[in-house]
Parts: sequence; C-alpha cells; structure tokens
Amino acid sequence: MTTQTEILKAFEALPVKDKLAVAKRIQLNISDELFEELDAEMPDVEMSSEEIQAEINAYRNAKRKED
Repeated sequence: MTTQTEILKAFEALPVKDKLAVAKRIQLNISDELFEELDAEMPDVEMSSEEIQAEINAYRNAKRKED
C-alpha cells in the first residue's frame, strides 16, 4: 500500500507539466464527487424551462442593481 507521504514525494519529483496534468485530474475527480454529494442533498424539484429562465432573469436583474 502506498502512503500519502510516498505519493507526495513522487508528485513533487515530477516536472511541472506532469504536476499540472495530475492536479487537473485530481480536481476533476474531486469536483465530480463534490457534485454528487451536493446533488444528493438537494431536493428533487421539477422546474419548467420558463421557471428556470425566470430564476436566471431574477438573478441577472439583482446583479444589475448591485452595479
């Protein structure tokens, strides 16, 4: 079994280009997991396209008033 310390040492030994590729892959994996966790917490609410557009319009109007 590989330890976190071994993984970090191996990561730090990589060239920058490879570090960026690994970091991007980790970020994608984590974002997928976070989305799944958040999605599981959200209630299942059916919304029509019109309701979604109304929410978007309300958000945009609120942002315009802030500026």
